[in-house]
Amino acid sequence: MTRWLSLVCLPLSWLGCEVIAGIEDRTFTDPVSEQCASYCATVMESCTAEHQVYSTIETCQGVCALLDPGDPLEPVGNTVACRAHQASLAASTRELAVHCPRSGPGGDGFCGSNCESYCTLYAGACSPEVPTHEDCIARCAGLKDAQMFDVVVNHDGDTLQCRLVHVSSATVEPTEHCPHARLVPAAPCADPEGTAPVCEDYCQVVMAACQGDHAVYESTEQCISVCGALPPGSTDQRTENTVGCRKSHAYSALLDPVTHCTHAGPGGDGHCGSDADGTGDCGSYCTLLEAACGASFEADYDNWEDCQLSCGDLEGAAPDTGYAVASAEATALDCRLLHVSRAFDDSSECGSASGTDACD
Repeated sequence: MTRWLSLVCLPLSWLGCEVIAGIEDRTFTDPVSEQCASYCATVMESCTAEHQVYSTIETCQGVCALLDPGDPLEPVGNTVACRAHQASLAASTRELAVHCPRSGPGGDGFCGSNCESYCTLYAGACSPEVPTHEDCIARCAGLKDAQMFDVVVNHDGDTLQCRLVHVSSATVEPTEHCPHARLVPAAPCADPEGTAPVCEDYCQVVMAACQGDHAVYESTEQCISVCGALPPGSTDQRTENTVGCRKSHAYSALLDPVTHCTHAGPGGDGHCGSDADGTGDCGSYCTLLEAACGASFEADYDNWEDCQLSCGDLEGAAPDTGYAVASAEATALDCRLLHVSRAFDDSSECGSASGTDACD
């Protein structure tokens, strides 16, 4: 059968093998190991219908070749041995809902975490998107977990499980399936056009992608509060002042946080909602201020347009100011954005959000 990694590279080291350098250079004709042949025969026979975890036996064998063989006497961890043991339990106990997901490519948190397995398989079958295995796992935490695994059901949709289906297929057909399995959504592992974003999903991505000096929210709860006040839009948007646009940029930030985290934040930074007068975050700021601090908003402005016009004179009102929590106090508008984000859960922040106290 056709394979995509020489066995001398196991266990896989991140970027340590020349065969990871290019997809086309990674074709070898190797015999299937006895362990992989046995494991794949068992899992394909035992886990069928809604419990199927591989599309073909060749796909199973391709995945198997990239995993640590493990110890059959101690079948634990992200190994073939662990998956083979779970496949055998599926056959003997018929508790397919329990043992089939564990015997599949992701390991289902029992034979390794789904993210650990995804990152191992993507690096082996495709080309790594981030510098280290640990970086990949951290960014993978932003992907939605479907809480189940079925190779047919999970063939589509913006989930970690869809990526596991396609990265498994990439071990046999990398040119076709590597693009589907990327961290940034690509059909079929993407929402259909026009899908309204869910705040929890957006916040999961942005909190995983934007950390440290690039963080745009102080907590998931703060992100969800801000998200609830913004127009939802759809997940295919890239420039509108919507949650959908911010989610798109949050996904891009998984690979390039320096550029995209600020676009994914509460203000949009001129990329998710650049205003007609050329300001970057004013529309977003006024929307959030009205939602979080209604009394202050009504006291200071006649309407939303009045707020936006006044905001345009603030320091930091231009696009691409680079909003981040760590540096927000440095400019007037970024300071207000930080405090209005806090004000959803603490009304005492409304003074600073309106331009007094900390942001005067």
